[in-house]
Amino acid sequence: MIPLRAIQLLQMMEESLLKSIRETFIFYGRTYTSGDIVGMYRSVAGYLTELGIGNGDVVAIDLLNRPELIIIIMGSWMAGATVTPINVHLKEQEISYQIADSGAKIVFGELSYREKIENAIERTGVRVEKVILDFDKGDLSGDLYRKVFHGKANFTASPDNPDDLFIIYTSGTTGKPKGAVLTAQNVYREAIQLQHAVGLEDSDRIIIILPLFHVNNLMFSIASILKGGSLVILRKFDPEEFFESVKKYEPTIFSGVPTIYKILLDSANEGHIASLSSLRIGICGAAPMPVKWFEDFEKAYGIKIIEGYGMTEGTVASTINPRFGTRKIGSIGIPLPGQDVRIFSENDEDLPPGQIGEIVIRGPNVMKGYLNRKHETEGTLRNGWLHTGDLGYMDNDGYFYIVDRKKDMIIRGGENVYPKEVENVISTMPGVSEVAVVGKKDEKYGEEVVAFIVRKDAQMSDTQVIDFCKSNLAWYKCPKEIFFIDALPKNSVGKIQKNELRDALK
Repeated sequence: MIPLRAIQLLQMMEESLLKSIRETFIFYGRTYTSGDIVGMYRSVAGYLTELGIGNGDVVAIDLLNRPELIIIIMGSWMAGATVTPINVHLKEQEISYQIADSGAKIVFGELSYREKIENAIERTGVRVEKVILDFDKGDLSGDLYRKVFHGKANFTASPDNPDDLFIIYTSGTTGKPKGAVLTAQNVYREAIQLQHAVGLEDSDRIIIILPLFHVNNLMFSIASILKGGSLVILRKFDPEEFFESVKKYEPTIFSGVPTIYKILLDSANEGHIASLSSLRIGICGAAPMPVKWFEDFEKAYGIKIIEGYGMTEGTVASTINPRFGTRKIGSIGIPLPGQDVRIFSENDEDLPPGQIGEIVIRGPNVMKGYLNRKHETEGTLRNGWLHTGDLGYMDNDGYFYIVDRKKDMIIRGGENVYPKEVENVISTMPGVSEVAVVGKKDEKYGEEVVAFIVRKDAQMSDTQVIDFCKSNLAWYKCPKEIFFIDALPKNSVGKIQKNELRDALK
């Protein structure tokens, strides 16, 4: 298979946009036609080039959902740059780490994050350009906005543009996030696979409610553009805003996490059910959805749920319950077309149906590797297989099921939290002797973060710990509960037995 180049992907996206001038993006009543988008991303490319950003450089984007975020991504690719999206919930030190680790030369942010971005850049100690955009102006008439998005639109991309399109950071088991490098080949193949898996048509309109700094809705956006569809973009998920927007703009597809489905289920009434009548399917990922939620939601709203599974390292999705075919509620479905998914033993040998082992993935969607982390890349991409760290099994019909996570990752409302990162922060507090962080089942968010602490200072309170975390971590990583204990349970070699801590929470 000849690798697809970045410029080829852009050309296909542009050809799809220019087949007909239509409303491609809708954002709170403001429409962006396909022609607008092409002109705007070419302007971004020209602007970046004037600033000296070119082949091999990295552009960081710290924005809430909006059309300009996607437009900046496309413009960056045209200029030859790789994009690293920043989670808007990150604190200064977390942003600083991502900027420094990715080697970003420029950061696009919005006015509400100005101080945080500037302080984060200062922490890096290197020169990083910043472009702070004021999106609060209703007419978007600011000079900087016009210069970035409505400047020179005759930019022509270099044919030798690099193929690395994204560096998307995933929480690391060592406490430091790792940048998964996704290529043009990864992005294109995954987008086409998603189109087939969900039966995406050019008449479909997807409503974007998950953050575009994650691969989920980012990849569905790219798949839609390539197919010739349209997007309704919301800044974030808000139940009433969601109901109103679906009723007004009549999207046909949305993708969410179990927490969102539970919130919508709890809000079900005659008016809300009528508001969502245009939606044909809902895609669910990021964490397993309880079967009861699944069944109750479909019964209440009449919207078909397609549950799938994947990870950033696999460019989002690797298995999905087929839209047209047999769905097995409680399973994560079958492999997407073009991907090979199997269950391996600890010796990386195929296991037969029914036996539990590690879920592994192979295909053109699998990442290039972790940025500047050869050892971690070799450990995750072994013998051509992406080792997910998740435990599961396959049934006799080829459907996969997750039974546990090999890693200690906590999934809170669709956000990944690695305990080690939280533990590293808490351990810096004076008065903390030892700390262990685990996940606790939660009806609304799936899991909540809980910390067990052995303290040296008997006066230390749970409020002090939580406030300290809020100052140093994104809100979703902060513990909901703190338990002070005399000693952490350990095995004979001194390893903390987290299963005992989890059992104590039941």
